Amino acid sequence: MDIADKIRKIEALIAGAKTEGERQAAEFAKQRLQEKMTAQPLEYTVRLHSRWEKKLFVAICSKHGLRTYRYMRQKYTTAMVRVAKPFMDLVLWPEYNQYASILHRLIEEISTDLISKIHLVEEDETIIVGELPTMSEVSAL
Repeated sequence: MDIADKIRKIEALIAGAKTEGERQAAEFAKQRLQEKMTAQPLEYTVRLHSRWEKKLFVAICSKHGLRTYRYMRQKYTTAMVRVAKPFMDLVLWPEYNQYASILHRLIEEISTDLISKIHLVEEDETIIVGELPTMSEVSAL
């Protein structure tokens, strides 16, 4: 069993805990496991495509007790995080990719629905046969 599986099982224990003691024990186990994985943190620069993706990445980091930051003059869609390589490779990045694909599907569905409510959109494009006018022909008009 890899570390990512252990963390998922511990998170399931936390979510399904029936008593406060069970929940605390599971949280302590998760904390100990994260401390092992964050023993030698590296600084990662994560360049994301949109603010929504950055918000998602920051939320996932926060869920795992990590704090993101950025340096002056870095783009708003850049996030810096200090984390151990195994934790980044086995937990953080796969979890981000999983949620990012869901986010992209939702954005696609919402934008398609919104556009269809504004105007009936046909998927076919009109193709004009012929040559494009040159700049001199356009300016002569």
